[in-house]
Amino acid sequence: MSLSNRQRQIVLQLISAEGAVTAKQLAESVAVSVRTVKYDLTDIRDWLAAKDSVLKSAPRKGIWIEASEAARAALREKIDDQLADNYLAPNERILRMILILSQTGDYTTQQQLQARVNVSQTTVNNDLKKLAVYLEQFNVKLISKNYYGYKLNSTELAIRRLLEQLITQQLNRKTLMAELVDSLNTKTEPKRALVLTGEATFDHAFNTILKEAIRLGKQEGDMPDPSTLIATIIRLTIGVIRQGFNQLVNSYHRVEQSQTDQQYSDKLIMRTLAFYNLPALTDDYDYYLGQSVNGKVTPQDHNLVAMTHRIILAVGALVDHDFSHDSQLQENLYLHLSQSLGKKSQLLEYSPFTQDIKQEYPALFEAIEKTVNKELAGDQAVLSEAFVSFIALHFMVSLNRDSQMRTVRVAYVCATGIGITNLIQQRIASAIPNIELVGFASIDDARALIAREHSELVISVFPLKNLEVQVIEVRPLPNAADIAAIRGAVAKKLQVPLAQIKSQQPVVPIRPKPNLEQQTQQTILTMFSIYSELKQQLPTTIDPYYGDAFMMHVFLAVQRIMFDKQYQGKLNQDDPKLVGTVEHVFSDHGLAINRAEVHAILEYLSLSHEVSQEGDDTTGRER
Repeated sequence: MSLSNRQRQIVLQLISAEGAVTAKQLAESVAVSVRTVKYDLTDIRDWLAAKDSVLKSAPRKGIWIEASEAARAALREKIDDQLADNYLAPNERILRMILILSQTGDYTTQQQLQARVNVSQTTVNNDLKKLAVYLEQFNVKLISKNYYGYKLNSTELAIRRLLEQLITQQLNRKTLMAELVDSLNTKTEPKRALVLTGEATFDHAFNTILKEAIRLGKQEGDMPDPSTLIATIIRLTIGVIRQGFNQLVNSYHRVEQSQTDQQYSDKLIMRTLAFYNLPALTDDYDYYLGQSVNGKVTPQDHNLVAMTHRIILAVGALVDHDFSHDSQLQENLYLHLSQSLGKKSQLLEYSPFTQDIKQEYPALFEAIEKTVNKELAGDQAVLSEAFVSFIALHFMVSLNRDSQMRTVRVAYVCATGIGITNLIQQRIASAIPNIELVGFASIDDARALIAREHSELVISVFPLKNLEVQVIEVRPLPNAADIAAIRGAVAKKLQVPLAQIKSQQPVVPIRPKPNLEQQTQQTILTMFSIYSELKQQLPTTIDPYYGDAFMMHVFLAVQRIMFDKQYQGKLNQDDPKLVGTVEHVFSDHGLAINRAEVHAILEYLSLSHEVSQEGDDTTGRER
């Protein structure tokens, strides 16, 4: 069986994950519902079983693939191999159609495209509409002619730049890039042909030139760094295919042998052209080396200081965030642009972060892409999603730095303004950074506190209406939904992506504070919180007969853990799920409970279960 594009993405995420991943996280990564992911996991489980690997899952833990490192590497290869399968996802069909159209200067009929991508006529029609829009950003037009079909129309350089970007994007697949770099560094030919695009003509040319590059490297000794060499190989792959049906960069003027430096790259270009029986033409030769053609304005002519400032202001305006105050961003972005744009030979950049950034920071990525496309409209050689993603990293660092310095002023409201509100504050502060507590208030004093302290957000256990600030109503013991609502509100106030608002505080044991009053209050709140959570999360209801004893036992267990006086004893065969639940509750409050203490707590479940069974057999019971 074959996996869909979405299922392949899920498998790759599970393979790359260091631990278990929840269904919700998988659903968010591929932009579908949790239910859809669960259906996908059924197919993935069957697919993995056929590959001698196992998909495992556990409540409160998540989903993971159980396989050795060697098996994981093999799975990655299987995923890459499926690029050549018959079924193609929409974005893959767009890529395939561009590659098909770029292999000929003539028209290609709709029926030919339909047969090559293996979909219906209606689907091809819809894809061609999307393709026409997509090509516009590269200054390439999709020309159609009745009874003839479709063809690409633009300058030769624009079409080659388009192909460069599409092919370079394929390098974002981790296994492909790793295999390429390893082959070049070790000067060893890959054991199997690499699947670069899934289009046979391009893949065959790429593998042929790659082998020639490795053979030349063995003879010459010194080779360019992998990034430079891969860029040259990709340009040669595109060039020999386009030049093969007389699509030239410009003139027919040939390169004289004396004009070449005969460095490694020169020799690779001349050998490749000789292998394909193609002439070495001046403008095409410059293209293969990544140099400017026909004396076009080079990137060095830009006023980079002014450009950097314009980019920062434009991106800030588009995402409604002021970046202009960040001098570190100004300096780092200037250095990045000067290094990227100041090279005589432009490299084809690739970035493993592109898809993650587009998914987690879509508005920021789109704003940067729009801005740099405007600023660098004359430098199509450098414009790519990878180029945008590297610039986005600088803005993300600025956002993170800014959000760490800024906080949201929060007022906490409950019945008395003291008791349970401290517990709410403790819970939320451990889960969400960037919150500044401005004070506690009862429901009667709430409005006065909010006005006096200029609160930006109110968290309350009661509904508060007719306030000018946002109110988040929470349960007395905030659950996951409450925390998520507060996190979303804080992210909105700080104008940062939701993914950036997450706890960075490690779980550490709670130690007694020097102030007796604070210590006592903190201890009581922790005891009550753990007791309440255990009652909610443990599957068996504690029988009322043992209710007080259970509460006292939990309170004393907390005290024993805080003062390193836990029970000691041999391990018992308790239910692993129940053990995990208890450990998780205590861990959430910074307490590490041992198995002997866990067993003592679980004994109350056994007692309650026995009472329940006796109640089924008798009409009453004396206590």
